[in-house]
Amino acid sequence: MGLQYKKKGYCINMDDMIRRFIEDSYKRDIVEGVTGIECRFVHREGLTGDSVVYFEFSKRGWVKKPIMTNRQYVIVDANTRELIEFLNMYYNLDEGSYGMVRRIIIELAMGVMEGYVRDRDLDL
Repeated sequence: MGLQYKKKGYCINMDDMIRRFIEDSYKRDIVEGVTGIECRFVHREGLTGDSVVYFEFSKRGWVKKPIMTNRQYVIVDANTRELIEFLNMYYNLDEGSYGMVRRIIIELAMGVMEGYVRDRDLDL
């Protein structure tokens, strides 16, 4: 269970608040390059720089578990500093909650990536 915020008799799950904030404030773009694919979190009003989650084509024998079975991609890196700093301004995050925020960002990126790969496979 994630962090909770209690105010005036009701409880709000911080995970849901942060997820909703990211979905409302950032669009997620997929950029395909030579070495792999990037999922970019671009602020809708341009208030922050892009945050990026990097995916690569998985290779036979890799230990990391791929997210797809047909076209196998693995998350190899992420640069989420801009997005986390922006969230920190709104939610006063501490070091302990950064892991939860990174998990939300990764889950959102994986969802976009799976949709992109599924759509691309349908086009082939």
